[in-house]
Amino acid sequence: MFRPGSSQNQLDPIDIAALRPPFAPTDAATTWLFRLHRLGIRPGLESIAELLESMGRPQLAVPAIVVAGTNGKGSAATALAQLLQSGGLRVGLYTSPHLLRLHERIRVDGNPISEDELFALVSEFRGWIDHSRTTFFESLTALAFEHFRRSGCEVLVLEAGLGGRLDATNVARKVAVVLTSIGLDHQDLLGHSEDAIAREKLGLVEAGVPLLTMSLSPSILEVAAQRTATVGSELIELETSAVPTPRHSRSRRHRIAYRQIVTAALELCRRHDWPTPDLAAVAEVFRLRGRYDLRGTTPELLLDSAHNAHALVPLLEEWREEGEAGVVLWSSTEGKELSGVPEALVRSAEEVICVAPGWPRARSAESLRQLLLGHGALPERVRVEASVGRGLEVARSSARSRKGRVLVTGSNFLVAEALHCLGIDDVDEGLSPRWDAGLALRDEAREDLHPEGTESS
Repeated sequence: MFRPGSSQNQLDPIDIAALRPPFAPTDAATTWLFRLHRLGIRPGLESIAELLESMGRPQLAVPAIVVAGTNGKGSAATALAQLLQSGGLRVGLYTSPHLLRLHERIRVDGNPISEDELFALVSEFRGWIDHSRTTFFESLTALAFEHFRRSGCEVLVLEAGLGGRLDATNVARKVAVVLTSIGLDHQDLLGHSEDAIAREKLGLVEAGVPLLTMSLSPSILEVAAQRTATVGSELIELETSAVPTPRHSRSRRHRIAYRQIVTAALELCRRHDWPTPDLAAVAEVFRLRGRYDLRGTTPELLLDSAHNAHALVPLLEEWREEGEAGVVLWSSTEGKELSGVPEALVRSAEEVICVAPGWPRARSAESLRQLLLGHGALPERVRVEASVGRGLEVARSSARSRKGRVLVTGSNFLVAEALHCLGIDDVDEGLSPRWDAGLALRDEAREDLHPEGTESS
């Protein structure tokens, strides 16, 4: 369990100058905020409360729905925000992490905060941030609250960062909490059992604030019921609505979760007399970025940021059941729970290509290869490539030769770098022309970049 001041909270500082695209900051405000990573992860509400007090308590200006969970909370928050927006509400959405640009995390009616707006906020409040010594996440959360206040938002949807009880989003003026799932992740900070992790996340629940739950196990539902009874809240188990699902969503798991979020949106609109969402309009345009995300068709290329066993194992099983076998490009970060993942990869892929994205805490590709070999993978079906760009090119060539598919998964950082290699500079873009045309991909780690238009191997 996390103990304030304990050494387990101290992360090695990130050398910003050594970061390469898409991880390197590209503007002054982002660069300054990234330097706050030196303060590590420091769960607790004292510092952000001090900062927000100096800012005039922007967290109290707009009612907020906080979405927490081990997995699925970003998807749920994004869907909930778009559903509420479709009815006519002005909605602020706060998510993490981002894929290509920090600005993706702070959106008003779907539009990310601009570089000028973020620069203005940092310039105005950097002195108070320095004084309060808030961490990167705390500082960005506080700036998001202020941006939402100035933008005239009517409701906020906030994705909790880590846990809940001591997470920076817990200072919001909550009108509801949504709990998506409970699994083993961040055990050094949240606890070593699902019950302990659930209790940390349920620390968001308070008197009069309903808890809406999605597909939780009976044992976790019991923990949730105990929490709501203790604090004087209400527990609502979300049913799966019979509603149109997004035409861009092909994942069975995502469609089920979306139908539950529709139930949540309708319930909250009823309670607060908010306008009813336009379900047909949302189903037509909604898609998840970086989650079972189709980015190429020749061969089929799916990107999914599933980063722990709780998310990865069902993802791989669904991908295997969906069609012909293919190639998985895989990476992971240090400390992630991977129980059952090697076995699922062996079952699901004809070939696994291990890579390490250019993020300081990425696990080495060779260590992932050895992990797979230790769980029965045949040596000829597992390989290591020196970069994400090269791994993508090899996966494309291999999948084409066997008329298969490619899945890129295991890390948010892998998905981010894959998007960059595919020539995608904005997460809202669609398919990659480079991939489908067989053109060389970007590769920041490789000096011998193929000239534009050259056929890759």
